[in-house]
Amino acid sequence: MVDEYNRIRKAHPQMDSGRVYLKVWNAKIVPIFLTMLSTVIGFIPFMVGSLKEAFWFSLAAGTSGGLLVSFLALFFLLPVFIGSGCEIRSSGKSFSG
Repeated sequence: MVDEYNRIRKAHPQMDSGRVYLKVWNAKIVPIFLTMLSTVIGFIPFMVGSLKEAFWFSLAAGTSGGLLVSFLALFFLLPVFIGSGCEIRSSGKSFSG
C-alpha cells in the first residue's frame, strides 16, 4: 500500500493525501483481506482439532495472531502515520507524505 501511495503522490502532487490514501485503500484492501482471511481459516483445523501437535498448533496460533494484529495495524496505524505527514520509506526510496 505504501508503494502505491508514493507512486500516486509522485504522479499527482496536487491531490490531497486523504484522497490518495482512500484510492489506494479501495484498490488494495480486498486482496490483503482475502489473503489474510484464507490463511487464518486454513489454520483453524490445527488449532481446534483433537490432535494438537506442538509444532502445528504453535505455527497456526502464531501466524493467525500475527496476521490479525498486522491487519489491525494496517487499518488503524497506517492512516495515522500518513495523515501526520511522517516520512514513509519503501524499497529504499523515501517520499514525504
